[in-house]
Amino acid sequence: MSLCFESSVENSRQSRGKYSMARPRLRLCEVLLLVGAVIISSVHPFTPTRTLSLSRNRSVSRLSTPFPLCVAKSGGKMILTEEMYAEFVLSKDVPRPVLVFFSAPWCGPCRLTNPVVKEVMKQYTGEIDVVEVCTDDLAEVAERAGIVSIPTIQFYFAGRNLETIVGCVAKSVLANAVEKVLDDVEQLKQRP
Repeated sequence: MSLCFESSVENSRQSRGKYSMARPRLRLCEVLLLVGAVIISSVHPFTPTRTLSLSRNRSVSRLSTPFPLCVAKSGGKMILTEEMYAEFVLSKDVPRPVLVFFSAPWCGPCRLTNPVVKEVMKQYTGEIDVVEVCTDDLAEVAERAGIVSIPTIQFYFAGRNLETIVGCVAKSVLANAVEKVLDDVEQLKQRP
């Protein structure tokens, strides 16, 4: 079923024969895509674009590449590619521990965990980095990380998984896990 924009005035005029040629109508998804492209191009005028073809020979500009760093609902960086995951999480050059929040937009417990992760991120600003991985978009990454249930929070440092928490957690539980990970990282740094 296609949703179309047309007013009852146009319908009545067309039915009375006042227009000799029918006016093309836009489907709802095409209008939303056009509006989104206009908003994005006005906010980010230097972003490279490509043309997306729509039906009836209409086209609209659309972003060709996603932003390198997007802010996730948990407040952390959204990991969009496997390369980003390797760079921000698995790299041995990461200066501080990384909290990786594996979630999905349809997951109710993940939505409940978002504010908890955000609060802990604010509490430990400068001590940990927070990233979020959508398991729908990066299923291979989640599989390699051993994720079998969401929400799952993992802590990494120097490419190693230090701690895993499965399920929806309270702020105190997550804060205690962060403290434990920070202690573990200090011990790892003291080893030769």
